[in-house]
Amino acid sequence: MEAIRLHPNYDDPSSPYSGANPAPSSALILDHNIPAPQPSQPGELLVRVEATTVVRDSLTWPETYLESYKILGNDFSGTIISTGGDPQDSAFKPGDEVYGMTGASRSGTWAEYAIVLAEETCLKPTSLTWAEAAAVPLSALTAYQALFEKANIVRPDFNNVSETRHASGEEKKCRILVTGAAGCVGLYAVQLASMAGLYVVAATRSKQRDKELLERLGADGVIEYGDLTQVKSSYHIILDTVGGHILETCWSLVCESGTLISIDSASYDFVERHRKSGLDSGKEAVKALFFIVAPSASGLECLAKALDSNLLKPFVACVMPLAQAREAYEYFPNPPAERGKIVLAPRHGGQNTHSGNQ
Repeated sequence: MEAIRLHPNYDDPSSPYSGANPAPSSALILDHNIPAPQPSQPGELLVRVEATTVVRDSLTWPETYLESYKILGNDFSGTIISTGGDPQDSAFKPGDEVYGMTGASRSGTWAEYAIVLAEETCLKPTSLTWAEAAAVPLSALTAYQALFEKANIVRPDFNNVSETRHASGEEKKCRILVTGAAGCVGLYAVQLASMAGLYVVAATRSKQRDKELLERLGADGVIEYGDLTQVKSSYHIILDTVGGHILETCWSLVCESGTLISIDSASYDFVERHRKSGLDSGKEAVKALFFIVAPSASGLECLAKALDSNLLKPFVACVMPLAQAREAYEYFPNPPAERGKIVLAPRHGGQNTHSGNQ
């Protein structure tokens, strides 16, 4: 099979790549004639990958360097070819169309075939294309887990959310601020928080560029970063996807007994750093945390219901061939025409396909 693998530092073997010394994108090489993996344990599934996605900072993850010639990639959509163990014990069967997200520490999905685990996998939403389905898991699960598991928001009934979603702003008691609201995770966070009946304020770099879309997705208000401290507002929950100065500002905006969550990878130690520096002054009771999304078949199943009911909208910025993984890693989508994830398609043979706001 063909796969994109991360090659070692041939130029300076004495300085191996690591999370502290990230590999450049030039180390991502399309390798041919790699033996296809085979499921050997119960719960393992061999999937023919139809689509996978690019996570821009994955070359900075320590997990990327746990094995030599690692195949990157976490999101996937595809068809099950075979299962490990007794087929009668598996919830899946050959021919099932599935989607999901693999754990960061295992071999990835930038390949024609991949081994995934049953707990990482769910039947693909029937209404979505391969590319749309692959664009969902990591980003949407991050938003889902941040809201319904870390912030303890009551999860809506994805079979019937009309009453809460269409409640007026005055009726919504819990206020949430989502930073990076027009980004990959933010787009799902706005939608899911709105479904849960929260008053959603979406923070973005450009109100002119993003306001119409974010309001269409359920935002009750849209604000630019520069205006965050100008408007006298406080929030019960803040979900930060940006980090840096924006995350520091969030301490002045969160309620004294509120929740502040960041998923920005560079902010993994923000709670300790910010508390030591005194940024949390007067907000010592705030529940502050950083977390990394975990694979979840049950979460994927809930998201699939929302997607097939047209309650949740997926976003694909563009689709590129697997052979162009290096270019895809370096590619920056151009909003508003391109929003969401960059998708790699192992069997996509032409030029870049720009899918806009799918």
